[in-house]
Amino acid sequence: MTEKSHAIILTQSPFQNDQGKEALELALTLATFEQAVSLYFKDAAVLQLIKNLNGEGINRKTYTDGFKALDLYDIENVFVLTTSLDSYNLAPEALNIPVISLTEQEWRESLVNTNTVLTF
Repeated sequence: MTEKSHAIILTQSPFQNDQGKEALELALTLATFEQAVSLYFKDAAVLQLIKNLNGEGINRKTYTDGFKALDLYDIENVFVLTTSLDSYNLAPEALNIPVISLTEQEWRESLVNTNTVLTF
């Protein structure tokens, strides 16, 4: 049986809506069933990965610490779009978890052989 690969693309800021939380839950669920999962962060979604992010001040639950569990689920491919980091003056070192920074060309190429692409 050939393993399916899933790309989950996150595009929303952390507490704008529940899409980031739902994407994280989906990634962990797929990984639980030994599916290959890659996470992609672009645009305001890179803000979900900032260290010490806290939603309590706006009465939102801080789900973003859940990204620290990705390695426990063998989710190693976490990509960020370099231009998105640049637009928020962020370096990969400012983020909560290790990421792979991709140019737009590398981003497109990495998605070519993916079976399922879901955007949140």
